[in-house]
Amino acid sequence: MTEYDVIVIGAGPNGLTCAAYLAKAGAKVLLLERRHEAGGGLLTEDFGGFRYNLHATYHMMADIMPPYGDFELEKLGLMYTYPEVQVAMPLKLGSTPRALVFYRDIEKTAKSIEEFSKKDADAFRRMYREFRQLCDEIIVPATYVPPVPAVEHVMALSKSDVGRRLSELSELSPIDIIESYGFESEEVKTALLFLACMWGIPYDVGGVGYLIPLYIYRMLNCALCVGGSHRVSSALTKVVIRYGAEMLENAEIRKITMKDGAACGVELSDGRKFASKAIASSVDIHQTFLKFVGEDNLEKDFAATIKSWKWEESSLFSVHLSLREPPIYKCKNSEVVNKAMLCILGYENLAELKSHWKEIYSGKVPGAAGHATCTTMFDASQAPKGYHVGRWESSAPYKINGDWDKIKEEYADRCIEKWKEYAPNIKPFRRYVYTPLDVERKLTDMVHGSIKQGAYNSLQMGYLRPNDLCSRYKTPVSGLYLCGASVYPGGMITAAPGYNAASVIAEDLGIKVWWNPPDYVLEARDKGLV
Repeated sequence: MTEYDVIVIGAGPNGLTCAAYLAKAGAKVLLLERRHEAGGGLLTEDFGGFRYNLHATYHMMADIMPPYGDFELEKLGLMYTYPEVQVAMPLKLGSTPRALVFYRDIEKTAKSIEEFSKKDADAFRRMYREFRQLCDEIIVPATYVPPVPAVEHVMALSKSDVGRRLSELSELSPIDIIESYGFESEEVKTALLFLACMWGIPYDVGGVGYLIPLYIYRMLNCALCVGGSHRVSSALTKVVIRYGAEMLENAEIRKITMKDGAACGVELSDGRKFASKAIASSVDIHQTFLKFVGEDNLEKDFAATIKSWKWEESSLFSVHLSLREPPIYKCKNSEVVNKAMLCILGYENLAELKSHWKEIYSGKVPGAAGHATCTTMFDASQAPKGYHVGRWESSAPYKINGDWDKIKEEYADRCIEKWKEYAPNIKPFRRYVYTPLDVERKLTDMVHGSIKQGAYNSLQMGYLRPNDLCSRYKTPVSGLYLCGASVYPGGMITAAPGYNAASVIAEDLGIKVWWNPPDYVLEARDKGLV
């Protein structure tokens, strides 16, 4: 039996990150992946030269993720492009349809908002600057350090104005936060609320309001990965291999082997066995504890907390299109909208947006509305020369009154027709439909199509993600650690769970940590904010 210092289960962005940091530190690392390739949510499928990004597309953290600089990933082929026009919301109502446009430049955005409301332009400036400060000084730095109990966290935040403001926002729902800035335009409020909640946070539930500044500010400073999102995992895979880690694909875990109550290795479904001092799992907590460790090896109360874990109320439905020309939008400022990275489609006001989400949460197949991107407008490498890739995505329930497999093509037709209402030239000659059921089938740790491995609510976030016994990456099972989206700070492509877990594992194994915290973490620590 081959022995390792660390076995990492799952080669998604967090598993790759954890393995890379530990391998460079000198640990003997084995990285195991169930699928035929690494990447997890960094999933780019190639259909005759047309690259469809089925999951991660919009990279909010991009080059501020510690691995980007620590491993000099740009030299390994990882490059990002930052569209100047980040978001547009074309409208159909009125004699001359127009669009609300958000740029990376705050003043250009404010001028677009002025067409709807001069008051809202000033409100947006105030909100944006506050969100930027909250993100830069607290939220982003806190992402890359282990969490502390809520009481300690609140006490630390209470010592500064910016900290107290974040505490205030945390208790509010997304809609309450948007309304608190005094916006009067329905269109402006609708666009901002969509950006705040597009990743599955209920618009009317409080407790995780600290995420709203992150989602809005970072989604207005977002990047696309040149060559497709899979390039991120390709670069991290190069790092893992460069520093001597072993990597096995098509490696399905049968169980985590136990000795005297401690995790000591893994056994694969084909019978191969590997021993290790530590095991880091980046897959969901149900598989990790109930399947791999086994409920019989867990304390009864701890097993109950795992069973009570809540998956997200909504998943994602997407349609990926091969096109002969990019979308051309029909509105007053179409020359700008045509350059937008993301277009919000199907909503004219808050009532329509809320109604759409209520349909989703009730398990109904929702009306066609969501957002669309033509990735090849910013990266021609994702399609054969002269062609384009279009991507429609919308929130959708995992469980519906019907069968996704039977209705998905018809629903895809409805989504495309909705897109054509804004861009009549959309004429796909090939398409790939991807439902919430397909999400779970493709990536089994996204249970119920849960793209973040579990719902974001006040009882499953911060020091409680996934619970107070595991949120700092160690678990009650000696030798077993968590390093995936089900542990603090959660999902999305941040690399944070893998990065933070690597530090904890290295300390426990007596491995010298070679990396230094990012400057923004050091600055936040100096101010007592993290």
